[in-house]
Amino acid sequence: MSNLSIEAKVGVFVVIGMIILGYMSMRLGRLGFKMDKGYDVKVYFDSASGLEEDVSVEIAGVEVGRVRKILLEEGKALVILRIDSNVKLRKDVKASIRSRGILGDKYVVLIQGSPSAPLIEPDGRIISTVSATDLESLMNVLGEVAENISELTRSFANVMGGEKGEASLRSIVDSMKAVAETLNRTVQENNEELVKIIANLSEFSATINEISSKINKGEGSIGKLISKDDTVEKLNETLASLQKITEKVNRGEGSIGKLINDEETVENINSTLTSLNDYMQKQEAFRTYLDYRGEYLFDSNDVKSYLSLRIQPRDDKYYLLQIVDDPGGVESETDITTTTNGTTTTQHIEKNEKSEIKFSAQIAKRYYDLGLRGGIFESTGGFAFDYYLFKDRLTLSMEAFDFDSDSNAHLKFKADFTPFKHLYIT
Repeated sequence: MSNLSIEAKVGVFVVIGMIILGYMSMRLGRLGFKMDKGYDVKVYFDSASGLEEDVSVEIAGVEVGRVRKILLEEGKALVILRIDSNVKLRKDVKASIRSRGILGDKYVVLIQGSPSAPLIEPDGRIISTVSATDLESLMNVLGEVAENISELTRSFANVMGGEKGEASLRSIVDSMKAVAETLNRTVQENNEELVKIIANLSEFSATINEISSKINKGEGSIGKLISKDDTVEKLNETLASLQKITEKVNRGEGSIGKLINDEETVENINSTLTSLNDYMQKQEAFRTYLDYRGEYLFDSNDVKSYLSLRIQPRDDKYYLLQIVDDPGGVESETDITTTTNGTTTTQHIEKNEKSEIKFSAQIAKRYYDLGLRGGIFESTGGFAFDYYLFKDRLTLSMEAFDFDSDSNAHLKFKADFTPFKHLYIT
């Protein structure tokens, strides 16, 4: 080779270098033949900054494909991956863009999902992606952290700097010193008490250890309960019995099981509870009023008394029962004719019975502000009208009864005013 010229030597070295360069390109770049094998898979990233075409796609550090193309689609980076045909990807696989070191090249990493998930078909899409923090974002975060630290340092300098800050710091140090001196003095003054407390704690700890030792040896009630095998067996038997009872109840056996599992029984119970609830609601709406009213009679200077019981099942209906003490009573006239020795004598007798007891039993129905009553009024038939005003605080009434009397029928007009809840004026 020493006989070759310089030009020939240079040419040989150039050829050897080109061969080596081509070999390295085939080894490191995977050019040519491998890009034509396998199948394509699509994946969308919010950002594919720094990622280039023909970089590797890896699973667990093993290269399984290459990045074939990078496109922009609807504001996102569409990355088309060429995956080796012998590698099967699941639909729950995750894709991420990573870099080799801080300043290294970007590449795509796939994280396999569940083995039972369905496979991704050729030209399919990877749905799940993992965002990777790039160097620029990391530097922005570090810049914000540094700015916050700078502001904190500046605030601390403003607070602690100057004469006021120095005085505040000295005051804090003096306060801490005073607290330490007070604590030291308290300990010295109560040294005996502290010794007693420590001794009591030590004695208490020894007692606890002794009790634990006795329990472990099976001594005492708790120790026997824990250490005896028959206790555990009885507990297991009890639990087994409870389990059998529960299973019988679930199968609908026995009274409780039928009560819980029988639909007809449950429906009957629900129906009974519904009826009871309706009855209780009616009882709550059922109201009873007891009332006394006295009417002064100017002609006879007597008082006519009314003792009333009003039973009201609804707001628009009620029943009225009354006992009336009428001091006027009834008057009766009798003519007695007597014939003695041919002489006829006629005797006229007038009889007035006072304090007659009368009864009333009426049914009332209300229509808005007008009420109608009918029934027995003071032991005779009759009817009445009631008109309600001012939210029922004022009631105007007209009663007509005793139509069979020899004299005119009784007409009574009255007004009831209720100034308070349990008091009214007639």
